[in-house]
Amino acid sequence: MGSSETKKSEKQSRWFRTGLKVRYQETDKMAVVYHANYLNWFEIARTEMIRAIGLSYREIEEQGVYLPVLEARARYVSPARYDDRIWIYARIGAFSPLRLEYEYEVRRCEEDGEWNVDPAYFGEGEDRPGTLLNAGGTEHIWLSADWKPIRLHKAAPELYARIGEWIAEESSAREEKPHEK
Repeated sequence: MGSSETKKSEKQSRWFRTGLKVRYQETDKMAVVYHANYLNWFEIARTEMIRAIGLSYREIEEQGVYLPVLEARARYVSPARYDDRIWIYARIGAFSPLRLEYEYEVRRCEEDGEWNVDPAYFGEGEDRPGTLLNAGGTEHIWLSADWKPIRLHKAAPELYARIGEWIAEESSAREEKPHEK
């Protein structure tokens, strides 16, 4: 196993944003979002980001490749409450033939005029609108259909290239136009 096969990508993607309003079912008796719902929101952002790449989990799995979560972490800064307008930001934090890591932020939109649920992108140095409520991450491993670890660049080279190209395009776009949304 060469070091280039296990080395994580040094480049990160831009932040991808999607939005939702906190639903009553996501809250407890105090109208505060139950802590586990943040993990659901991470998955929503991750799924929408994969779609922005031009893929879907269904397409990935049809290639006999699975991407289960190995680790999830969340840091709670301030509570989200019923009917809050929430933006969920996600980006690929690291990518290798063996693993994929995502970073997330959940932010509350405070300004009526700013609210929308359209996908948006934000560069590294760019301010992300909203009040930070939660920051977290998930780490995933590439597995075959028989649940054995795989090296994505060998098992599904087109998929590996597509994700790598998207990160490279995102990094180039960020360097050229850091404030474009």
